[in-house]
Order: sequence, then C-alpha cells, then structure tokens
Amino acid sequence: MRRVNLDIDLLRCFATVVEAGGFTAAAKTLLRTQSAVSVQIKRLEATIGHKLFERSKRTPVLTEQGEMLLGYAHRILKLNDETVLRLTETEMEGTLRLGVVEYLAPHRLPDIISKLRRAYPRLDLRLRIDLSSKLHAELEAGKLDVIIAARSENKDYGQELFREQLCWATGPLGIPDAQTPVPLAVLPHPCFYRQAAITSLDQQDRPWYCAVTTMNISGVQKVIEAGLAVGVLSKSSLLPSMTILGPEDGFPLLPMISLGVFSNNYDSKFAIAPVMKFIADCVVDTQHYIPQLVTAKL
Repeated sequence: MRRVNLDIDLLRCFATVVEAGGFTAAAKTLLRTQSAVSVQIKRLEATIGHKLFERSKRTPVLTEQGEMLLGYAHRILKLNDETVLRLTETEMEGTLRLGVVEYLAPHRLPDIISKLRRAYPRLDLRLRIDLSSKLHAELEAGKLDVIIAARSENKDYGQELFREQLCWATGPLGIPDAQTPVPLAVLPHPCFYRQAAITSLDQQDRPWYCAVTTMNISGVQKVIEAGLAVGVLSKSSLLPSMTILGPEDGFPLLPMISLGVFSNNYDSKFAIAPVMKFIADCVVDTQHYIPQLVTAKL
C-alpha cells in the first residue's frame, strides 16, 4: 500500500476553517487570502480523496469524512506542537505564577498541571485558584504572570479558549413553585454566575433570595445535591445527579461564559508566549471530559 503523508500546514488550515467558522474568518486568522485558504483545502481533499466541506451551504459544513478527519487533525497538530515545544523549550526555567478560575479546579486542573509540569520540568510553578474577578485584579497588580479566567467586555485582550453554556441546576429540591422566591446557591460578589442568575430572574420579575453563599463551585454543587437551593453552573460542572431547568420550568435562558488565557508579563526571564499557548491547548483539550448529564425532569 502506498504511504500518503499528510501536510501539517494543510491540516492546520483545515482545523482553522472549522474553528473560525468559515474560509473568510480563517484567512484573517492565518494571515492569508481567502483564495489561498481554499486552495489549501482543495489540496488536502485531493490528498485524502474525499470532500471535506459541503460548499453548497452558506456556512461550510463538514462532510462525514471531514468530521472524521477533524478528530485526527486535532491529535496530529497537538502532537506536532508538543514535540516542537519539548525539543526547543526544554531549558525554559523560572517562576510561573499561574492563576486558574475556580470552576476548572475539580475535574480539569489536575490534567492541566500534570501536562504543564511534564512540558516544563524546570519551571517553579506557583498556583492560585480563585474567582475570575480576583485573578484579573492580581494579574493587573503584577502578582500573577498568567491566568485562566472568564472574559468580559472590558477584558478582551486575552486569547479566548472556549465558550460554555450556563445552566440552572436543581437536585432533590425539584422545581421551585413559581409563586415562591427561588432559593439560590451563589458565589460571593462579584461573580459572573451570581450576576447572571440575579439579572435573569429580575428581568422576568421572579422573586429570589440567596439561600446559601459558598466560596467555591464544589460548594454550590454540594448545596444543589443536598436539595437546599437552585444554582447556576457551567455545563461541564453539572453532575449526573442534577437536573437542568429551563423556560418550560419557569427559568429563563442564561448567557454563555467565555474563558480565556491572559498575561501582562512581558519582562519575565522566560518567553511567556509558548507557555501561554501550551496552557491554552491543555485547557481546550480538557473540553472533551464533560460528564454524562441526567436531564430528565423531576
């Protein structure tokens, strides 16, 4: 059987088209013309012998073969980038003060930190876990080098990693009666989750009260599982024992949360850009580990 070698540049172009949502957006990201991007996709299609996109639609939609290739492309690109990083940055050393938003800690942080330590064994890693607002404040004060935190309209300088849906979650409490105030499990102010819950309920004139205020997402999860209150969680923070509430239950739709990686440190003893990229790749990779949810109504 004749061996066919896939071109890394073509795979990266293909993955960028998918991630950017189209050829025009991908061209801007790759600093190329749209026609050049189209040529690269055609070359990749010629290499594998299959169409990758349904071009009859306004927005490119992956074919069955395109869906299959995308998974392999992500794995190949990740391995390529990790290989280059390990061979060119192994002497990187210094102190990295890393801040991580609290809701990543329970099920994603161990994997992220493990990969970071393996990639940069000489880095002295100092880790802080807190709410996004506090991490941004400490980054701006020069107390942290890199943070993984929520993005907002006035914090648009970071690299967006992914967006995730916020959801109303309940446990044994069930669906609160529409005529009674909603008992909420919340994090301390200021908190995007807390504000999203309060704003959405206020907009539909539904009464509420803070039944429990806890310092971390795991605390909110425990309160919901105990049936003491309703809470707002990101989709990946929902547990199998929880039920999602929606408009049909009298609970308004919630916004998406955008997570990004940020740094103000341009004077460190090591090049921070490759570290940021490696951290970003690790965070995005953990998106695959989302627990199975139970969404049946109580």
